[in-house]
Amino acid sequence: MIISTIGTGFIVDRFIEATKQVEGVEIHGVHSRTKTRAKLFAEGHGIGNYFTDVEEMLADDQYDTVYIASPNNLHYKYARQALEHGKHVICEKPFTSNKRELQALIELSREKGLFLFEAVTGIHLPHYKVLKQHLHRVGDLKVIQANYSQYSSRYDALKDGEVPNVFNLEYSGGALADLNIYNLHFVIGLLGRPEDVSYFPNKFENGIDTSGVCVMEYEGSIATCIGSKDTESENSILIQGDQGYIKVNGSANIINSIEIRTDGHDEKIDLGQHENNMVSEVEDFKEIYDNDDYQSASGWLDHSINVMETFEKARESANILYPADKE
Repeated sequence: MIISTIGTGFIVDRFIEATKQVEGVEIHGVHSRTKTRAKLFAEGHGIGNYFTDVEEMLADDQYDTVYIASPNNLHYKYARQALEHGKHVICEKPFTSNKRELQALIELSREKGLFLFEAVTGIHLPHYKVLKQHLHRVGDLKVIQANYSQYSSRYDALKDGEVPNVFNLEYSGGALADLNIYNLHFVIGLLGRPEDVSYFPNKFENGIDTSGVCVMEYEGSIATCIGSKDTESENSILIQGDQGYIKVNGSANIINSIEIRTDGHDEKIDLGQHENNMVSEVEDFKEIYDNDDYQSASGWLDHSINVMETFEKARESANILYPADKE
């Protein structure tokens, strides 16, 4: 698997470093809109090729996969261009701005016989996979409480009059898209698509959600997902059943360890995961790629569709609309 990247933010740094820990994966080139930034970013990672024009990068036949970490509103555009050029795609969360865009990408990827992956770390982590194996131990599931709160320095910039991309509706931003989306993936990966969903945000004066609570209703159970970029908190997840509970230490995208309490007995599981939480997803993508495992890839896409539908309904319930929703 040979990859070129779009974007030069910190998440791309982590992704490139993660690929160095997975045998058979290499980075061919990087893209940035400015030559100076592209050159410096490539040199900083020891990468020989850099591009400022996406079409020129996609026309290069020396690699097969594109990793996209652009502003959220450009995910669909760049993913579609990459697929049209015959490239497999790994796209950062949120996959697209809405379900319609994602469905179009899935149809195109299947038409072209190409892999399309959503890069969302939590559901690929070893602790998450182990948690799913132990979930039955808590009995009938009743309540999930998930909190991912991380005060953003860009919130200070927002209060000072700037409008960073992450706090801009034009860029498909907001706390739900940036942080709480991990909680949605976590819960939906366990329970599937909810029967109903509502979102209760704190909004800034420009209409963006800087924090909020997403309530997901299932038959016999309920999940509350908190995502906040305007406050700080201990991040954890509690999964409560009528026979016990599981505590996840850490946010949904990291999952440092899990603790299980049933019948008055405590058990802690700590697998010593990779320090870079993106390694596990790269390993999963590489295995699917090597084995031409389109069935597994399709299963991940079904999951992503469920998440995107829930994400879109949550936004609609709070009247948070992106330009893509009006097209």
